[in-house]
Amino acid sequence: MTKPETTALFALIKALFPRDSAFKNATPDMVTAWAEMLEDIPFDHAKAAVKAAVASSPFPPSIAEIRDYATRLNGPRRLTAEEAWGIANECIREYGTRTVQKEGFVPQPCGPARFGEPVRVRPSGLEYEAKRHCPDDIWALLQRMGWKDICESDSPDVVRGQFMRAWSSHDAEAKEVRVLGAIVPELVKAITGEVLAQLGAGDE
Repeated sequence: MTKPETTALFALIKALFPRDSAFKNATPDMVTAWAEMLEDIPFDHAKAAVKAAVASSPFPPSIAEIRDYATRLNGPRRLTAEEAWGIANECIREYGTRTVQKEGFVPQPCGPARFGEPVRVRPSGLEYEAKRHCPDDIWALLQRMGWKDICESDSPDVVRGQFMRAWSSHDAEAKEVRVLGAIVPELVKAITGEVLAQLGAGDE
């Protein structure tokens, strides 16, 4: 967003949140700061974020809320923890349990190992089908939790709770990335420049 677009965004916020005084008395410094923090956000997406905030809050959205909402518009809808568990559980029941009960987890070589490298192995059975039918992010989480342990577990409620907590934590990390967006590279650049300047001063 540019400064003129930020000024227009402030006008929209003032119209939608008439009781708020911060944007009515916005200073040029405030406009500049918001423009810098939202420079990678399309104006239409920022407006959509403000309009969405009206329906859910009596207060104007913060920069973080605008960034989060606007960047989510660019990507597919994120599954809820309950939805993700539904897919994962279906794979476990359809492929994992059958693998454990009928075929077992028998390591098989993936191919000849190079000199000095360990022999790569893969489990036999239906794990390949489970992976093929799971979205990548759900499968990655099942792998981190231990596919074999999940399939052999006799406490499905515990597995469900662990999966949903892990999924929610992943969502929180994803939101942080969305909110920070292009700000992190700028921070790294600024810090790197400051460090190099200090090193240069030390050489004098």
